[in-house]
Amino acid sequence: MVGVFVGLKWRLVTSRIRATRGGTRAALIVGWCLAVVALGLVVFGLVLLRSRPDAAVVAVSTLFSAQFLSWGLAPLVAFGVDETVDPSRFALLPLRPATLQRGLLATALVGYLPVANLVLLLGAAVALSPRWWMLLLAVPCAVVQLILCVTFSRALSTAMSGLMSGRRGRDLGVMVGFAVFVLYMGLSWTLNRAGSSVGLQGGLTTVGRSLAWGPPGALAALPSRVADGRWAAAGIGLLTVLVALALLWWWWAAALRRSLTTVPSTTEGSAPAHASASGTVAADVTGTMWLMVQRDRVLAWRDPMRRAPWLIVAFLSIVWPLLVIRGAGAVFGVVLAAVLAGTQAGNQYGTEGSALWLHMVAFADRMRARGEALGHAVFALIPGVAIVVVACTVLSVIRSELHLLPAALGVCLGALTGSTAMAGYLSARVPFAARQSRTSMFAGSIPGQKARTAGAGFAIFGAGVAAAVVPGLLTVLALTTNPVWGWVALVVGPAVGVAAILLFTRAQARTYLARTPEILAVVAVGDRS
Repeated sequence: MVGVFVGLKWRLVTSRIRATRGGTRAALIVGWCLAVVALGLVVFGLVLLRSRPDAAVVAVSTLFSAQFLSWGLAPLVAFGVDETVDPSRFALLPLRPATLQRGLLATALVGYLPVANLVLLLGAAVALSPRWWMLLLAVPCAVVQLILCVTFSRALSTAMSGLMSGRRGRDLGVMVGFAVFVLYMGLSWTLNRAGSSVGLQGGLTTVGRSLAWGPPGALAALPSRVADGRWAAAGIGLLTVLVALALLWWWWAAALRRSLTTVPSTTEGSAPAHASASGTVAADVTGTMWLMVQRDRVLAWRDPMRRAPWLIVAFLSIVWPLLVIRGAGAVFGVVLAAVLAGTQAGNQYGTEGSALWLHMVAFADRMRARGEALGHAVFALIPGVAIVVVACTVLSVIRSELHLLPAALGVCLGALTGSTAMAGYLSARVPFAARQSRTSMFAGSIPGQKARTAGAGFAIFGAGVAAAVVPGLLTVLALTTNPVWGWVALVVGPAVGVAAILLFTRAQARTYLARTPEILAVVAVGDRS
């Protein structure tokens, strides 16, 4: 039965390759080649540590612990993407939980990421073997490390399966993903500030040695402890690993049995419906616009996957300029967050899926179609403008660059409005489907439409940059001739962007009404993904 599971997983992996054609397959092959090169460089770096046994143990202990944690976070990424992660898909199979558990363990070892992890672990095994006979210990430790990671990941995903299928699980995924992103940025800032300091190196060494007593780190330290004759430490480490593996296996078995015999409770329909107290009616452009603003506000509040991008944009607006721009002009780094905020107005019709036909019926004339487009744009602008103004003000105060604030606001607001205008227009000109299952915030674009997604993204960024050119030139004049040009940039930047929004929303409404059947056919594909 385990062989059947492995064969099914192998067919699942290879069918995705066979389904690609032409440029998509070429891009996939290029991506694989780049990934192989990157993996080879990492493995080569690990092998070089073989000449420094003490540093190798610390580095590999940290690597094993980080790998263990990454596999633990994998359920938040793979749920809704990898079909073998959700145990409810196997509830009707006439299999005992123990047989199913062994089969799921084997399927988890089939795929690109498990193979890449195994190659990385073999490089770590070489790094832990300054004497070649130690490979007899290091290689089994590497294999046990992979099994430990897979068991932990599957146990956690099975225990969280009921939660991850509902809105609470997506809320949790958003918060964990945002926390990991913040942790990464904080670590980057720390390493950039003190990358070669002795204190930081000593701190990392202490952390690595402490991790060597945990289950993953104990596997990394086991060969050196045996080689040095530290039998007590080696025995304690081995016992720690075996106990951890047994507990994880028991946890997985209990969670699998519970998920196969109970019905999970979700919160998909738990939010009560409330009547709108605003009295907004889609009788004209303005009424339709405010109706769509209120609708987008409710959807963004209820759907974690719509909130996550705004959290990232707000965080990047302040942190990214501080990390990247060391000298003067950090306030202008907010332009990246401004463009990202504008992209939130993109793919307006793709997120509706086949439900777009309701919009086709309700907004079947040019006036209401234009009001709908304006509503999406205004909703993206309200939080976007707030983030840009707050971020520019905070950065100008932190870096003592208040004299640059008017010009920076002009550039950033111009980029925000310009990217918003282009994002709305491309929603009708280059529509693409979005997955309507909503089971994973990390699910990729629909196969066959990746070129549309990438092209729209690059075009939106280009429009944001183009809209910032005029206020950027005025900023140069403010810095070289007279500061009053900075105030002119503050007026001209948003004015250019607003004019672009008014122009592009008209074009968007015309294109939408002319191509409605084609747009519906494209975006309805997301209902089946």
